[in-house]
Amino acid sequence: MNTFDIAIIIIFGFCMIRGFFRGLIKELSSIIGVLGGFYAAYTYYMQVAIPLSGWIQNDSYRNILSFLIIFCAVFIIIGILGIIIKYILNISFLGWADRICGTGFGLIKGVLIVSVLLIAFTAFLPKVAPVIKNSLLAPHVRMVSEKMVKVVPAEMKRNFLSKMEELKKAWK
Repeated sequence: MNTFDIAIIIIFGFCMIRGFFRGLIKELSSIIGVLGGFYAAYTYYMQVAIPLSGWIQNDSYRNILSFLIIFCAVFIIIGILGIIIKYILNISFLGWADRICGTGFGLIKGVLIVSVLLIAFTAFLPKVAPVIKNSLLAPHVRMVSEKMVKVVPAEMKRNFLSKMEELKKAWK
């Protein structure tokens, strides 16, 4: 196990526990936030990267930072909307069902977050990163990442898929 594996376990555990305590509505809004954040990030990361060029010279780091800024901003905004919707609907009477469904949605959200990170790190880092190459859990998340990458811009998709082929060989 390496640091990426530990990060995966922490993200999964945190998302599931948080899902249990937050319930279905808040977790559903979080999943929508992850998907919306991913869509916005891969669509607009270049527009955010341009103004960052004065501060960050390295293209890879600038792209990762701009991708993460957009992803986090959209994720937070949709999360706030979920809180408002839960308050308005006041569905707390669902009790245990709300919490169990929230746990399941929390796990799904964790898988999506790790998949986004795997796509971003694989696509933007100049070489296949050893932390991903030596990961025990990344090969299992790869399937979701490969499905998600179908909707990203061609250049990012090409970078991810070419590096993923190298990773698949290393993971065998």
